[in-house]
Amino acid sequence: MKRILVLFLCGFLLTACEEEKSINQLVVGTSADYPPFEFYQDGEVIGLEMDLMRKIVKELQKELIVKDLPFESLIGALQTKRIDLVMAAMTPTPERLERADFSIPYHHSYGVMLVAKDSPIKSIDDLAGKTVGVQLGSSHEKTVQTDWIPKIKDLKMRSLSKVPDLLQDFKAGRLDAIVMGSFEAFNIEKTAPYLKTIILKGTESVSAIAFPKGSPLLEPVNKLLQKWTDDGTLAKLEERWIPR
Repeated sequence: MKRILVLFLCGFLLTACEEEKSINQLVVGTSADYPPFEFYQDGEVIGLEMDLMRKIVKELQKELIVKDLPFESLIGALQTKRIDLVMAAMTPTPERLERADFSIPYHHSYGVMLVAKDSPIKSIDDLAGKTVGVQLGSSHEKTVQTDWIPKIKDLKMRSLSKVPDLLQDFKAGRLDAIVMGSFEAFNIEKTAPYLKTIILKGTESVSAIAFPKGSPLLEPVNKLLQKWTDDGTLAKLEERWIPR
C-alpha cells in the first residue's frame, strides 16, 4: 500500500512539474525563411520579429521556445495547441480571423514582385502567359489566385513552402516573377543583383501576432505592442533590421 502511495505521489509531483514547466514556457510558431523578419544564423532563429518576441516573453516572464514550421501549417498548429502563438509576418485576413485571434498590427508593408533585372515586366499587366511564384499559405497566394488569374490571360501560379525554394525555381527559369512583401524583397535584392523590385499599387498590408481563439495572452501582448508603438520602440527595432 505504501509503495502504491509513494508511486502515486511521485507521479503527481512529476505531473505538477510538467504543468509548471509548460505554464512558464511560451511556444512560438514561425517560418524561419523570411529575412529580415526571421531566419537562421549559426543555428539560431534571429530577425526583427524574433527580437520583438524576445522582448515580449521577457515582459511576460516566460521562457521562449521557437518552433520552425511550414508557413501554411502555422494556423493549424495554433488550433491544435501545438504552439501558443504565431509570429511570421502574418496578415490577419478574413479567413484567418475565422480560425484565430490577432493582435494589433506591429508592422506595415505592401506587396511587390521580384523579377530579373533585365525583365520587360513592369506591372501585373505584363504577366500574360507568365508564371509567378508565391509562398504557400500567404496572403499573396490568395491575391494571385482570386484577383490576378481570372483577369490575366494564361497566368500560372506556383506555390512553395519556403522562400529559398522560390528563389531556386526562379534561378532555374521556372518562374518569371515572385510576389512577396516589400521589406523581405528589398532584403533579398541587396544580395541578389540579378533581381529588381516592382512595387504593386494598392497592396498595403499589416503584420500581426496570431493567437488561439480566446487566448488570455492577447490583451497583455496588445498592451505591450501599443506601448512600444507609442514610445518609438517598434520604430527603432525596424530601423535596426531594415535601415531606411
